Amino acid sequence: MNYIADLHVHSHYSRATSKASNLYGLAAWAAVKGIGVVGTGDFTHPGWFAHLHDCLEPAEPGFFRLKPEPGRDWSQWLPPGLRPATAPESTRFVLSAEISSIYKRGDKVRKVHNLLYAPDFDAVRRLNATLVTLGNISSDGRPILGLDARDLLEILLEKAPEGFLVPAHIWTPWFSLFGSKSGFDRIEDCFGDLSDHIFALETGLSSDPEMNRLISRLDRFTLISNSDCHSPAKLGREANLFATDFDYFSLRQALRAPLNAAGEHVFRATVEFYPEEGKYHCDGHRKCQVCQEPPETRKTGGRCPRCGKPLTIGVLHRVMELADRSEPVFPIGSPGVHSLIPLQEIVAELLDCGPATKKAVDGYARLINLFGSEFGLLLDTPIDEIRAKGSALLAEAIERVRTNHVIRTPGYDGEFGVIRVFSEGERARLSGQASLFGTVAAASRHTHKRTRLETTTVTTTTVASPPASLNVEQQRAVDSEAPLILVQAGPGTGKTHTLVSRVRRTAGRSTRPCTVITFTNKAAAEVRERLGETAHTGAGITVATFHGYCLSQLRRFQPELRVIGPEERALVLEELHPQWSARQRDALAAAITLGCRQARSPSDPDQQRYFQWLAERSLIDLDALVPRTVALLRGGGNEAESVRAATGHLFVDEFQDVNEAQYALVTLLAQTATVFAIGDPDQAIYGFRGADPRWFHAFIEDVHPECHQLVCNYRSGAMIVRAAEQLISHNPHPVPQAPMQPCGTAPGTIHLQRCANPDQEAIFIADQIELQVGGTSHRSLERFDHAENSASSLRDIGVLYRTSRQAEALATTLSRRGLPFQLVEIEAYYTKGNCRLLYLWMLLLAGLAESCHLLELLGQEQGLGEQGMKVVRTQLGRSLLQDKQRGGVLDSLVLDGTAGAALARFRAFHGQLVGHDGERSLDSILTALMERYQLDPRASDLVRLRETALTFGRSFAAFAAHLQRFSDSVLYDPRVEAVTLSTLHAAKGLEFPVVFMAGVEDGLLPLAPRRELVAEALQAHVQEERRLCYVGITRARSTLYLTWCGSRSLYGGRAEDRQPSPLLAELPADVFTPPPTMQPATKRRPAHRQLSLFS
Repeated sequence: MNYIADLHVHSHYSRATSKASNLYGLAAWAAVKGIGVVGTGDFTHPGWFAHLHDCLEPAEPGFFRLKPEPGRDWSQWLPPGLRPATAPESTRFVLSAEISSIYKRGDKVRKVHNLLYAPDFDAVRRLNATLVTLGNISSDGRPILGLDARDLLEILLEKAPEGFLVPAHIWTPWFSLFGSKSGFDRIEDCFGDLSDHIFALETGLSSDPEMNRLISRLDRFTLISNSDCHSPAKLGREANLFATDFDYFSLRQALRAPLNAAGEHVFRATVEFYPEEGKYHCDGHRKCQVCQEPPETRKTGGRCPRCGKPLTIGVLHRVMELADRSEPVFPIGSPGVHSLIPLQEIVAELLDCGPATKKAVDGYARLINLFGSEFGLLLDTPIDEIRAKGSALLAEAIERVRTNHVIRTPGYDGEFGVIRVFSEGERARLSGQASLFGTVAAASRHTHKRTRLETTTVTTTTVASPPASLNVEQQRAVDSEAPLILVQAGPGTGKTHTLVSRVRRTAGRSTRPCTVITFTNKAAAEVRERLGETAHTGAGITVATFHGYCLSQLRRFQPELRVIGPEERALVLEELHPQWSARQRDALAAAITLGCRQARSPSDPDQQRYFQWLAERSLIDLDALVPRTVALLRGGGNEAESVRAATGHLFVDEFQDVNEAQYALVTLLAQTATVFAIGDPDQAIYGFRGADPRWFHAFIEDVHPECHQLVCNYRSGAMIVRAAEQLISHNPHPVPQAPMQPCGTAPGTIHLQRCANPDQEAIFIADQIELQVGGTSHRSLERFDHAENSASSLRDIGVLYRTSRQAEALATTLSRRGLPFQLVEIEAYYTKGNCRLLYLWMLLLAGLAESCHLLELLGQEQGLGEQGMKVVRTQLGRSLLQDKQRGGVLDSLVLDGTAGAALARFRAFHGQLVGHDGERSLDSILTALMERYQLDPRASDLVRLRETALTFGRSFAAFAAHLQRFSDSVLYDPRVEAVTLSTLHAAKGLEFPVVFMAGVEDGLLPLAPRRELVAEALQAHVQEERRLCYVGITRARSTLYLTWCGSRSLYGGRAEDRQPSPLLAELPADVFTPPPTMQPATKRRPAHRQLSLFS
C-alpha cells in the first residue's frame, strides 16, 4: 500500500505550539496534506497520554485511529471553505515522543534530541513509569531529561522491546546528535555499545540526503524526514513515502531495509525542505545580519566580521567537517528524494502576501478543493491538469519546484532561509496578464561546492582541580606523628582528600581499627567510596555517622535494641500522658531533644519516665544514642574499655558541626584513641541543631592538639575567594588564621541583580540558566547572543536560598520552562491539601504507610470520635513493641461500638481496593478515593496526580514508591543532569560551577529573628547568618549570581518593600559585574510583488 507518513509532530503540551495541536486538528490537516500516518508526538506527557488513551483505539497492528463519533464537525479545525478529498477519520496514528537529553559526556555538555516509537499503550506506560523517576515529564511535551542518550535507548529496549529510537534533526547546532555546539562526531560516541540498535536518522530541515551522503559512516543508516511541526497546518513540511503493508511493524521494517527481499522499494522516497530554507543551514550571526559559507567562516576564524563574536556554525559547515567524500554516494536501495516548497508558501509568493494572510489561506483552500490534497498536487497531478484547473502560472511554479529550479537564500543562526520560484525580473514580467502565457526562463539553481573542513580546538581558562597528590599543607597534616590533630580546612581546600589520605596512612601502619565519623550518610558514603579497595594490613575501617557509630557500639551489649524516631516518640508520649494537651507533649519532646544534645542525665521526672518506659522495652530514642554512649564511657568498666578498643584511631569529619554531646564523646575517646579532627569553624551553620563553633576552639583549650590550617582553595575563582574572605573577616576569630588563597587561574565572576519581586527573580534566574547552558530550545536561543563559553550543563548549576518558602516561585518557573531540577528540602504538591489523603492511601495500599500515616487517615473517618482516636493512638503506640509488618497494623486495631463500626467500614473499603490489586487501574482507585472524600476531580493538583498515576497503570507498589521517593527532601545526586534547588543549609558540602543565591536582602539573609533577642544572642545570630552567606558564596566555582527583591513577603503575609542585605556592603565593591542581558527575537518579512494565482 502506498501512503505518506509524518512521524515527528508535537502536541499542544509542547512549548510554542498551537492550541489546535490535538488529535482532531492533526487528523484534519493530515487529510488536507494527503498524509496517511501521523506520529502522535509527546506520549511522555501525562496529559497528552491521557488524551491519546481516551481518544484512540487500535486499528491495524501498531496503528491507532480516532474512536468513532458520528457527526463530528471537522470544519472547526480547518480554515473556512477548506474541504479535503479524504475523510480525516481515515488518518492513522503511531505512538511517538521526542526527548531532549542534556547531559555531560567527555567534559562537554551534550544536548541530543531523540524520537521514540512504540506499538502499544502498555509499552508506553512501562517506558513512562521509568522516565518519570528520572525527571519532570509533565512540564513539557518534549521533556528535558538529564539522561544520557545511550541510557535512554537502553531504557527503551528494556521497557518497549518492539519500539525503536531515531536521533532527531541530527545536524541542528545545539540540539542534535552531530550538532556543532553540543553533539558528537560519531554515532558510536553517543550510543556506545547500543549503536547497532540505531538504523534510521532524521535529517532535519537544514540538511537533505545529498548532504548526508557525503559521509560514508552514515551509509548503513536509512535517512528519514519529518515536519517536527508545532501546528497542524505545518504537517508535511517534510515526510516519508512508503509502499508496504499498512501497519507499525511493516513501517519499522521499511525503515530498517528500504529495499525488500524482492528488490522492491518499500520505503519509496522522502519529501524534503530545501535545506537552505532551514534556519541553521549556513554560518552566521543574526544580530549583525551576517551569513557566510564555510570557507568564509574559516577565513574569519569563526567570528563575526562585524562584532567579533563567535558565529553560529551551521549545518552545512558541520557536514563539511565530517565529510569524507567530495560527491554524495547513495547506497543501493536508498529512497528517492523530492525537494518541495510547501504549497501555502508558493501561494503566498504568487499573491505577494504572507503565508498566514487571509488571501493566501483562501487561495490555498481553493487549490485543495480543486486537487484533493497538497501532496497530490505537488507530487502527482500532471502539469497539464494543473494548467487546466488552475493557471499557467501555478503550473510553471510547481514544475520548477519539482525540477529543483528555484532561487535560494540560505537560513542562518535561527533565521529561516527563503526559497523563491521567481526572480524579481520575472516577477515584473509576470505581473501582467499577458506574461502568464509567455515563455519564462527557468531560474538557475544555486549550488555549493562542498569542501571538507578541518576542525580546530579552543582552549579556555579554568578553575584548578585539586591535585591527586597532597600539597605541602595537606602532607604536613597527614604525616604528623602527633596523637591528637586538629585541622582547619577552608572551603575547597581538599578537606576530604586530606582526611582520606590520613585514614589510609594510619590504616597502613597500624593493626588497630580505624573509625571515621561523619555527620550524614551521604558524607559517609563519599568517604567509603574514596577509600575504595585500599589494602589495610589487617586493620579494619569503619565509616559511620555519629548515630550509626553509637548504635553499633550499644548493640554489642544489647543486640535487641531498637531505635524510635520523632513520630514514634509522639505516640509514646501520648500513651504516657493521655491527659496532657498536644502543646504540653510537644514541650516535653523539645526538652528531651535539648537534654540529649547536652549529654545530661534527665532530672525531670517526666523525662525519666519516658526513658524508663523505653528501656523496659529495649527501645532507645534516636536523640539518646550519643548521650547513652557518653554515659557508658564515663561509667568506665569492661564495656567502656571494649568500646575504646573497638574504636581504635578516631577520625572526625566536619568537626565544626558537633554539639555538646558529640564533643563530649570525642573528648572521652581522645583519652585513649588518636584523634584526627578536621573542619572549618567559619562554616558552622547548624546552630538550630545544637552545633556551635565554640566546641572547635574548646578542643584546642581542652585537649591541646597539634593544629594545622589548609588555605589553598582549589574550587573558586579569585574574585569569589576574595569576596568570601572579605565577608567572613567581619566575624571574630579566637585563633589567628591565614586568609584563604585561590589556587586556580580563573578570575571568577560575580553578578548582582535587583528584581522587582520573587516571581521576577525566578524568571531572571531561569533566563540566566538557559544562557549558561547555551539555550535549551531554539526559542530560547533567539533571546540572547550566545556566550563564547556557554559550556555549563544543568547539573553544573545550583540555586540556593535561605528558606524553603523561596523555592516555590523558583520551582514553578523552572517547571514551566521545562528545566529539570532536583529539590533539596521542599514539599511535593501531593503531600499537602486534599492530595495528601490520596497520597497516604497509596502508601497504605502498597504497605509503605507508617503508623502516623494510618492515624492521620483514620482521623478523617466519621464515627471514630475523639475517644476512639485515643484508643487508636494508644494501640498504635503499643504496636511499637511488636516487630510487625506495616500492613498488619491495621488488622491489629480493636474498637467497640460506633468507633468499631467506623473502623470496620474503613477496613472494608481498604479490603475492596487491595482485593483488586493488579485488576483495577490506579486512576479508577483514585476516582473511588475522591468520591469517598467528596473531592473535586477538576482541582489542578488532583488532575496532576491522576495524570501521573496513569503512567503506572495498575501497579500500587511502583506508584507509591515513586510518590514516597519524591515526597520529602530529595538527596542531592551529582549524577543527575538537573539544576539543584537547595536551601543554604542543605548546600553545605556541595559545589557548582554556577551558583545563584536568591533573596540576598535584609530580613532574609541575615534572617530576621521572629522574637526579640538580647544583644549577645543577636550578635551570635548575625554571625551564624554571615557564615551561612559565606558557605553559599564558596559553593561557586566560576560564576556567582546574587539576587535580591525590592518587594517580598517573608512569612506569607502582605508583600513589603525590601532592601539589599547589609552583608552585600561587606563585600568589595569592585567584585560585581552586570549580568548578561536577554534580547527579544525579531522577525523580518521579505517584500514581493503580487502575481495572479488563478487563470
